[in-house]
Amino acid sequence: MTAYRNLLNACLAAGAVASLLLACTNTTLVRPVEPGTNLVETPGHGLVFGRIAVIRDGEDQLAAPPSSPKEFGWILMQAASGKRYVASPLTENGPFALELPGGSYEVIKLMYEERAGWWEGRLPASFSVKAGELVYLGTWEITFMNLGPGSRISGGVVNQFKEASDDLKQTYTGKLQPITLGLMESALQGYFSLMRPRAEQ
Repeated sequence: MTAYRNLLNACLAAGAVASLLLACTNTTLVRPVEPGTNLVETPGHGLVFGRIAVIRDGEDQLAAPPSSPKEFGWILMQAASGKRYVASPLTENGPFALELPGGSYEVIKLMYEERAGWWEGRLPASFSVKAGELVYLGTWEITFMNLGPGSRISGGVVNQFKEASDDLKQTYTGKLQPITLGLMESALQGYFSLMRPRAEQ
Protein backbone atom coordinates (compact mmCIF):
# COMPACT_ATOMS: atom_id res chain seq x y z
CA MET A 1 0.00 0.00 0.00
CA THR A 2 2.87 2.34 0.86
CA ALA A 3 4.54 1.66 -2.48
CA TYR A 4 1.27 2.41 -4.30
CA ARG A 5 0.81 5.66 -2.35
CA ASN A 6 4.39 6.73 -3.16
CA LEU A 7 3.87 5.96 -6.86
CA LEU A 8 0.58 7.89 -6.87
CA ASN A 9 2.19 10.89 -5.15
CA ALA A 10 5.05 10.83 -7.66
CA CYS A 11 2.62 10.77 -10.60
CA LEU A 12 0.55 13.61 -9.16
CA ALA A 13 3.63 15.73 -8.48
CA ALA A 14 5.03 15.12 -11.97
CA GLY A 15 1.65 15.99 -13.46
CA ALA A 16 1.48 19.18 -11.43
CA VAL A 17 4.94 20.26 -12.60
CA ALA A 18 4.05 19.55 -16.23
CA SER A 19 0.73 21.43 -15.90
CA LEU A 20 2.44 24.43 -14.34
CA LEU A 21 5.07 24.56 -17.06
CA LEU A 22 2.54 24.15 -19.85
CA ALA A 23 0.48 26.97 -18.39
CA CYS A 24 3.22 29.23 -19.75
CA THR A 25 2.26 30.16 -23.31
CA ASN A 26 5.82 29.66 -24.54
CA THR A 27 6.19 26.04 -23.36
CA THR A 28 5.41 22.84 -25.26
CA LEU A 29 5.34 19.26 -24.01
CA VAL A 30 7.14 16.88 -26.38
CA ARG A 31 7.09 13.10 -26.28
CA PRO A 32 9.95 10.87 -27.43
CA VAL A 33 9.34 8.80 -30.56
CA GLU A 34 7.89 5.45 -29.48
CA PRO A 35 9.87 2.29 -30.31
CA GLY A 36 8.31 0.31 -33.13
CA THR A 37 6.90 3.37 -34.87
CA ASN A 38 7.93 4.95 -38.15
CA LEU A 39 10.32 7.89 -37.93
CA VAL A 40 8.10 10.36 -39.77
CA GLU A 41 9.18 13.97 -39.34
CA THR A 42 6.98 17.06 -39.40
CA PRO A 43 8.07 19.61 -42.06
CA GLY A 44 10.69 21.92 -40.58
CA HIS A 45 11.49 19.41 -37.83
CA GLY A 46 14.45 17.12 -37.35
CA LEU A 47 15.15 14.15 -35.13
CA VAL A 48 17.88 13.90 -32.50
CA PHE A 49 18.79 10.67 -30.76
CA GLY A 50 21.30 9.35 -28.29
CA ARG A 51 21.53 7.94 -24.80
CA ILE A 52 21.43 9.23 -21.24
CA ALA A 53 23.60 7.50 -18.62
CA VAL A 54 23.06 8.47 -14.97
CA ILE A 55 26.04 7.02 -13.11
CA ARG A 56 26.14 6.48 -9.36
CA ASP A 57 28.59 4.20 -7.54
CA GLY A 58 30.10 3.29 -10.91
CA GLU A 59 26.84 1.92 -12.33
CA ASP A 60 24.52 3.38 -14.96
CA GLN A 61 21.25 3.59 -13.04
CA LEU A 62 19.08 3.78 -16.16
CA ALA A 63 20.66 0.69 -17.72
CA ALA A 64 20.56 -1.34 -14.49
CA PRO A 65 17.82 -3.98 -14.00
CA PRO A 66 14.63 -2.12 -13.00
CA SER A 67 14.13 -2.56 -9.26
CA SER A 68 12.09 0.64 -9.02
CA PRO A 69 10.70 3.28 -11.42
CA LYS A 70 13.40 5.36 -13.12
CA GLU A 71 12.83 8.31 -15.41
CA PHE A 72 14.97 11.05 -16.88
CA GLY A 73 13.60 14.24 -18.40
CA TRP A 74 14.83 17.64 -19.44
CA ILE A 75 13.61 21.13 -20.28
CA LEU A 76 15.03 22.71 -23.42
CA MET A 77 15.05 26.28 -24.65
CA GLN A 78 15.30 27.06 -28.36
CA ALA A 79 17.95 29.76 -28.66
CA ALA A 80 16.35 31.84 -31.43
CA SER A 81 12.74 31.91 -30.19
CA GLY A 82 13.17 31.44 -26.44
CA LYS A 83 10.48 28.76 -26.62
CA ARG A 84 10.71 25.98 -24.06
CA TYR A 85 10.18 22.27 -24.66
CA VAL A 86 9.53 19.82 -21.82
CA ALA A 87 10.42 16.16 -22.42
CA SER A 88 9.40 14.31 -19.26
CA PRO A 89 10.07 11.50 -19.46
CA LEU A 90 12.71 11.66 -22.15
CA THR A 91 13.80 8.10 -21.37
CA GLU A 92 13.28 5.36 -18.79
CA ASN A 93 16.19 3.10 -19.74
CA GLY A 94 18.75 5.34 -21.49
CA PRO A 95 18.13 5.55 -25.26
CA PHE A 96 15.99 8.37 -26.64
CA ALA A 97 14.77 9.74 -29.96
CA LEU A 98 13.09 13.16 -30.03
CA GLU A 99 11.55 15.19 -32.84
CA LEU A 100 11.97 18.97 -32.57
CA PRO A 101 11.80 22.04 -34.81
CA GLY A 102 15.11 22.87 -36.46
CA GLY A 103 17.40 25.19 -34.49
CA SER A 104 19.88 25.42 -31.62
CA TYR A 105 18.83 24.26 -28.15
CA GLU A 106 20.06 24.62 -24.59
CA VAL A 107 19.30 22.13 -21.82
CA ILE A 108 18.17 24.38 -18.98
CA LYS A 109 16.85 21.85 -16.44
CA LEU A 110 17.19 18.15 -15.62
CA MET A 111 14.63 15.91 -13.91
CA TYR A 112 15.49 12.44 -12.62
CA GLU A 113 13.48 9.94 -10.58
CA GLU A 114 14.83 6.79 -8.98
CA ARG A 115 14.69 4.85 -5.70
CA ALA A 116 16.13 7.76 -3.69
CA GLY A 117 13.39 10.11 -4.88
CA TRP A 118 12.80 12.93 -7.34
CA TRP A 119 15.76 15.08 -8.35
CA GLU A 120 15.92 18.35 -10.26
CA GLY A 121 19.09 20.02 -11.38
CA ARG A 122 21.20 21.80 -13.90
CA LEU A 123 24.08 20.73 -16.11
CA PRO A 124 24.28 23.20 -19.00
CA ALA A 125 24.42 21.57 -22.43
CA SER A 126 23.59 22.49 -26.01
CA PHE A 127 22.93 20.84 -29.36
CA SER A 128 21.51 21.59 -32.80
CA VAL A 129 18.54 20.12 -34.65
CA LYS A 130 18.69 20.09 -38.45
CA ALA A 131 15.35 20.19 -40.27
CA GLY A 132 14.73 17.01 -42.25
CA GLU A 133 17.77 15.22 -40.79
CA LEU A 134 18.65 12.66 -38.12
CA VAL A 135 21.36 13.91 -35.76
CA TYR A 136 23.23 11.72 -33.28
CA LEU A 137 23.94 13.59 -30.01
CA GLY A 138 26.08 10.95 -28.28
CA THR A 139 25.82 9.33 -24.85
CA TRP A 140 25.49 12.02 -22.19
CA GLU A 141 27.13 10.66 -19.04
CA ILE A 142 25.90 12.38 -15.89
CA THR A 143 27.78 11.22 -12.79
CA PHE A 144 26.85 11.79 -9.14
CA MET A 145 29.94 13.15 -7.36
CA ASN A 146 28.29 12.76 -3.95
CA LEU A 147 24.85 11.68 -2.72
CA GLY A 148 22.86 14.01 -0.50
CA PRO A 149 20.08 16.62 -0.60
CA GLY A 150 22.38 18.73 -2.78
CA SER A 151 24.56 16.60 -5.04
CA ARG A 152 27.33 17.75 -7.34
CA ILE A 153 27.30 16.07 -10.74
CA SER A 154 29.76 15.94 -13.61
CA GLY A 155 28.99 15.69 -17.30
CA GLY A 156 30.63 14.38 -20.43
CA VAL A 157 29.62 13.15 -23.88
CA VAL A 158 30.82 9.84 -25.34
CA ASN A 159 30.66 8.98 -29.03
CA GLN A 160 29.02 5.55 -29.51
CA PHE A 161 27.81 6.28 -33.01
CA LYS A 162 27.89 2.76 -34.47
CA GLU A 163 26.07 1.13 -31.55
CA ALA A 164 23.47 3.92 -31.40
CA SER A 165 22.76 3.94 -35.14
CA ASP A 166 22.46 0.13 -35.22
CA ASP A 167 20.05 0.32 -32.27
CA LEU A 168 18.01 3.02 -34.01
CA LYS A 169 17.60 0.87 -37.11
CA GLN A 170 16.43 -2.08 -35.02
CA THR A 171 14.10 -0.07 -32.78
CA TYR A 172 12.19 2.00 -35.34
CA THR A 173 10.46 1.06 -38.57
CA GLY A 174 10.64 2.65 -42.00
CA LYS A 175 13.56 3.82 -44.09
CA LEU A 176 16.08 5.90 -42.18
CA GLN A 177 17.60 9.04 -43.63
CA PRO A 178 21.38 9.54 -43.48
CA ILE A 179 22.56 10.20 -39.93
CA THR A 180 24.69 13.24 -39.06
CA LEU A 181 27.14 13.27 -36.16
CA GLY A 182 26.39 16.32 -34.00
CA LEU A 183 27.57 15.55 -30.46
CA MET A 184 26.02 17.74 -27.80
CA GLU A 185 28.26 20.02 -25.78
CA SER A 186 28.10 19.58 -22.00
CA ALA A 187 29.39 21.57 -19.05
CA LEU A 188 31.82 19.66 -16.85
CA GLN A 189 29.95 20.27 -13.59
CA GLY A 190 26.44 20.91 -12.36
CA TYR A 191 24.12 19.84 -9.54
CA PHE A 192 21.08 17.78 -8.58
CA SER A 193 18.78 18.77 -5.71
CA LEU A 194 16.66 16.12 -4.01
CA MET A 195 13.18 17.62 -4.23
CA ARG A 196 11.16 14.73 -2.85
CA PRO A 197 12.81 11.82 -1.00
CA ARG A 198 11.16 8.43 -1.36
CA ALA A 199 10.83 6.33 1.79
CA GLU A 200 12.84 3.13 1.57
CA GLN A 201 10.65 0.04 1.19
